Amino acid sequence: MRLRPIARAAVLLAFSVAAHAAGKPLIGLSFSVETDGFFSTTLKRVTVATVKPDAPAQKAGLLAGDEILVANDVPVPGTAGGKLKDLMEALKPGDHLKLKVRRADGDRLVDVVVGER
Repeated sequence: MRLRPIARAAVLLAFSVAAHAAGKPLIGLSFSVETDGFFSTTLKRVTVATVKPDAPAQKAGLLAGDEILVANDVPVPGTAGGKLKDLMEALKPGDHLKLKVRRADGDRLVDVVVGER
């Protein structure tokens, strides 16, 4: 079941494209999230939907369409959305978000240095 980034997926977007408050972490991307079912919070697939120009995500080389497989050693498929949310909310400017992503040409590691809003 494919879900748009709303409701429980919205928790994953709290640090994404919008940038208004100083001192808050900025990565500069949004996600498309699939779960195991309509009422499930278990992640099946998380895909980068958009990447903000000149944001840390773009500077690290993330592209729209990248499927996120691992975030800071936490495997994404099969993980509760809340665990990934907690990981993202703990990030501070200057922290590293190490992602393993899948593209059509293969898997790669991407190191995003979290910026500041």
